[in-house]
Amino acid sequence: MAEFKEDKFFNKPGDSDDSVNKLKKKISKPKQQNLISTSQKIKEMFKKQQFKDIVNWAEKDTTITLHEYDEMKVNSQMLKLGQYALIKNAKNPSEDYVGKIQRIITIKENKSTKLICLCEVNWFYRKSEIIKFKPQAKPWISNNEVFSTNCTDYILASTILSPCRIVTLEEYETSSQVDKGVFFTRLEWLPTKKKFDGLSKLQNHCTCKQPQNPDQIYIQCDKCQKWYHITCVGLKKGEYEQKEYICGCCR
Repeated sequence: MAEFKEDKFFNKPGDSDDSVNKLKKKISKPKQQNLISTSQKIKEMFKKQQFKDIVNWAEKDTTITLHEYDEMKVNSQMLKLGQYALIKNAKNPSEDYVGKIQRIITIKENKSTKLICLCEVNWFYRKSEIIKFKPQAKPWISNNEVFSTNCTDYILASTILSPCRIVTLEEYETSSQVDKGVFFTRLEWLPTKKKFDGLSKLQNHCTCKQPQNPDQIYIQCDKCQKWYHITCVGLKKGEYEQKEYICGCCR
């Protein structure tokens, strides 16, 4: 059995007030050093934008308060967990990032007034991010097409611009008007393997045997009902609007 013995760090009967004060200093000093190191560590991670590391640290450190929320306000609009959002792209302002909100949290050191607001997002890749690895896919990927991934990350809540919508290709095509901030998805992108999941299941069209791109103009053969890019069959826009079109295979 362990024995506990009195030593100079415990106040004994008859000890002076000075001894007590020294004792308090010796006890409080390590705590103070711990607070300083925590603050410095968070500042360092924040500067490097290591937001996931900040969250992991906050979940273990009792000197930090972490709160979770179901929704947040973004430019006068409410954004809830599970919704999609446009996220600021500092490298290319003309093409915002797209992600699904998985978590909304605030982090604050107990002795600080500063609040760090973070969101965990599940990323959707856009056309420019895909064709860097698959340039041959450029003709059939729409500018409003996004690809689901298994990539998640934490971002500053202040970088979220607005909610957005992601629909299926069928819903996208039947919409009478496609508003800004509306995207469609039909495939998953595997970043580690740099390839699509399910590409072989997409129906190919035209003589070029490419998947459908709703941004391009197609014409349907009135005999076999197949669709062709007007550029692939040498036609101009509006050339066959008032008359029958028969493709080369059916003539």
